Amino acid sequence: MDARVFGVRLTQARTQRRVSMTELARMIGVDYMQVHRYENGQSLPSFETAIRLAGALQVSLDVLANGSEIPEPPPSFRNQTLLAWMRELDALPPERQALAVRMLEAVVAGELDDFVNRLRRS
Repeated sequence: MDARVFGVRLTQARTQRRVSMTELARMIGVDYMQVHRYENGQSLPSFETAIRLAGALQVSLDVLANGSEIPEPPPSFRNQTLLAWMRELDALPPERQALAVRMLEAVVAGELDDFVNRLRRS
């Protein structure tokens, strides 16, 4: 495998995931400069390190090694409780999802009291 080509793929995956070189280095347990050398095609990681890189960037090793298309990153949620609720809502029937969306719109718009009062009247 060509180290320069691997470096380009690694850089693409890292930037698409919005991860800095420093963050990636910390995630896989190597020095920042080592990630820099990988990305600049100056060296190739060991097989074990390549697996850690792929895992940290949430891509398959095939993406880094063979250039398969890099999938879009999953949405990022700072609030893990909110993420858990979104997953629960996604499993509801469409009519319940529509109600949840209307309710969330009211919360974001600061109109929850009005929304609740309209629900009580109906």
